[in-house]
Amino acid sequence: MSWKSLLGALLLLAVVSGTAGAVSVGLGAYGGMSIPVVQDDNGNGSVFGLRVPVHIVPVFTAEPYFSSTAGGDKTLDAAGVSYTRSGIDNTAFGLNVLFQFGTGVQFFPFAGLGSNHLKRDGLDKTQTGYDFGMGVGFKLPLSGLSGDVRGALNVVKDPGTSEASRKWAELTIGVSYALYKALP
Repeated sequence: MSWKSLLGALLLLAVVSGTAGAVSVGLGAYGGMSIPVVQDDNGNGSVFGLRVPVHIVPVFTAEPYFSSTAGGDKTLDAAGVSYTRSGIDNTAFGLNVLFQFGTGVQFFPFAGLGSNHLKRDGLDKTQTGYDFGMGVGFKLPLSGLSGDVRGALNVVKDPGTSEASRKWAELTIGVSYALYKALP
């Protein structure tokens, strides 16, 4: 079984089994900024995406996601010649696991695994990516809505070499709506 098949099976399992006995299933959107870490050939960019938080037990959430990052252009100098290189665009889907602590305002470390498609002139590869970070979640005044702020590090194996990886620090703000809530 390939890692893509395994990831697909995990996503399906999280959504299907989660809805049967979940505390809640939601749909969320987020956006923010993406900052390349130790990448001289890639500029700051934007990130946005969708999440499907499946609260399985009070402290555990499985979260399938889709993410799209637009890398910023970068001007480089080589031997006195200045040139601009287009940024790396990263389209990803995967699954995050959140461990939530607190009531009202919740703090949650998270980690995830995904499939990342990196693209720019001369680069068009799909690689495995890992992300981890910390978030703060809170209820919004409207029923069923919640918000969050997250900081994350996204690491993708560089398709150009066997040793290096691409890394982005991301800061996002998101909002989710609870589509389904199990009765206590």
